[in-house]
Amino acid sequence: MPDDPTFTAYEKGGYRPKLAIVGSEEHDATLPPLKLYPARLPDPRSIPPRQWLYGTHLIRGYVSVLVSPGGTGKSALAMAIVLELVAGRRLLGNRVFSRVNGAIFNLEDPMEELDRRVAALMIRHQIDRTELEGRLFLHDGEGRGLKLASLDTDGFTVAYPDEQALIEQIRENNIGAVVCDPFAESHSLEENSNPHMVKAAAAWRRVARATGCAVLLVHHVRKGDATGIDAARGAKALTDSARVGLLLTTMTADEAGKFGIPIDDRHQYVRLDDVKRNMAPAGRAAWYRLEQVPLGNGAPGCYPNGDNVAAIAAWQPPDVWKTTSVPDLNVALDRIEAGMEGGGRFTDTRRHPATRWAGQVLIEMFSVTEQQATDLLSAWLKSGVLYREEYFDKSQRKDRTGLRVNALKRPGAR
Repeated sequence: MPDDPTFTAYEKGGYRPKLAIVGSEEHDATLPPLKLYPARLPDPRSIPPRQWLYGTHLIRGYVSVLVSPGGTGKSALAMAIVLELVAGRRLLGNRVFSRVNGAIFNLEDPMEELDRRVAALMIRHQIDRTELEGRLFLHDGEGRGLKLASLDTDGFTVAYPDEQALIEQIRENNIGAVVCDPFAESHSLEENSNPHMVKAAAAWRRVARATGCAVLLVHHVRKGDATGIDAARGAKALTDSARVGLLLTTMTADEAGKFGIPIDDRHQYVRLDDVKRNMAPAGRAAWYRLEQVPLGNGAPGCYPNGDNVAAIAAWQPPDVWKTTSVPDLNVALDRIEAGMEGGGRFTDTRRHPATRWAGQVLIEMFSVTEQQATDLLSAWLKSGVLYREEYFDKSQRKDRTGLRVNALKRPGAR
């Protein structure tokens, strides 16, 4: 190759042009002239379908981003997804469309820690080593690292030191899914710069398209509440560039109340939302539980018990009302319809004295939480099982609003 100043030293081996600066814009000196082409307008039935790999979270040739606060288990989730794809088995509930080789670039932890996490997942989900041998590839944070995008020696131009090498490694090992954890360690650009994050995201997108693999980038959120994809740390260009944006969050206190989970245990439960599509109601979100798995690697002396390592598993929120019999629900409705001693009627709001709140009937009968009782009353009001009616309270000598039961809409009624 000629000694062309538009190429950097490392790019000469891969024959990739360096971006020359023209005015305030970047311009690739080797690109052909800009040209529009007539639309092909093919028969829709002839267009190849999207190549989904894992549910609607990972797709060949595209980049997905998993955003989460620290300590929520995002690394455990990302690793579990790769193991599902490598083993070709559904472990967390999502559909595995194709069994593929997988690679995990964990750029923070040493290989021994990755071994522990893989072992915990294998024990928890009963994965045999023969399902992973020769198909799972790991790269740790103690070696040379991985830099897909960085500033060149001039301190201005963006270079892509490991892009071509990564593409070659993915092709050589026939990798179908790649996790980078965390994304921030795969570049040395300015995280709060949208132009820089466009470049970093574009590098990963080129890797995905050149190899046909699915890429999952694990990313942190800013300090504060993680309520959406915009909570991702740094410039928005990263999440805007992703095909899929996933948000992993710890169970809130309200959700714990809804599901009857002790507040002290709620950090063991996390929910995953595709926030570029929707935020599902808590009862229909994808939920997981972080479980401590003993590795059985105890050493005599000071550390006889060995390691307990978190492994992630699918978790289904309990629905106490689906397991409550129709006759028992109707007994509760009978008590609400009968009203209170002295002729008063129950109410659906806790603003009134606790003795008038109908939720107390449900708590007493079914040992549920206040939130669960509130949710059932709301559902019965919405469906018309319960309705509000004005009545005269003789003991209080005034008009009030209370709950009545519609006999035609009771559970089991035809």
